Amino acid sequence: MDKWSFNLPLFSRLSEVLDITGTEIARRCGLRQQVLSRYTTNENVVSIQVLLNLCNSLRMPLYLFVAEDNNFIIPNRESATIPLDQWKPVSWNYEAVENTFGDGNGRINWKDVAVVMKASAQKPHERFSLKRRFKVTDFFATCNAFSLSPFLFLNDPNRGCATKTEERTAPSYAELAHRVDLLEHDIAELKAKFSELLRNQETFLRRMPVNIQDVHNSHIGINDRVDMAAEKQPGEK
Repeated sequence: MDKWSFNLPLFSRLSEVLDITGTEIARRCGLRQQVLSRYTTNENVVSIQVLLNLCNSLRMPLYLFVAEDNNFIIPNRESATIPLDQWKPVSWNYEAVENTFGDGNGRINWKDVAVVMKASAQKPHERFSLKRRFKVTDFFATCNAFSLSPFLFLNDPNRGCATKTEERTAPSYAELAHRVDLLEHDIAELKAKFSELLRNQETFLRRMPVNIQDVHNSHIGINDRVDMAAEKQPGEK
């Protein structure tokens, strides 16, 4: 299963989540309403360029649109956007692109990226440089194929800086289910480790039989000899 994916359910419900019309969203983002509609209905795949513009125009954290293990979070209106005085613009890390892909020095060859994208050899570099339209599906497919975190390239200073409203927001069913799965996994691991400890203890006791009474008697004998040696002999001053 792919680890990273685009949170299309959230993108499709932008108008509902933000409680503003699609026309107003398009206006704020500098898009034609028809173009935005084709994105939200997934008739056309949204690009990284459009996503960055949308987040900065609406002050929406970029990390909300990145789903991990199909955990699609739909925030409420209060936590979907950040107040102007707290907002930090999101951006694209061009330097990370050049450090991650290329020839030599442990970098990922662009030809291999082209295979994942099913594109010609020169297109991946142009897409990652945002010189060409870069569909989010191609971006996440590349991240999954080479075990790369999307946040290596997506700069979101708002990530991990939850507002007070977000802290009070109850987790969604998907979040709770994911947490339960993690807890069950941890419990199973602990049970397995505990069982292994019991087996090791039994093996140790079988290989190292100990007679407590013998140890006790041996201890007394040593003390007696020490005490006798310490006693004065007849005639000693």
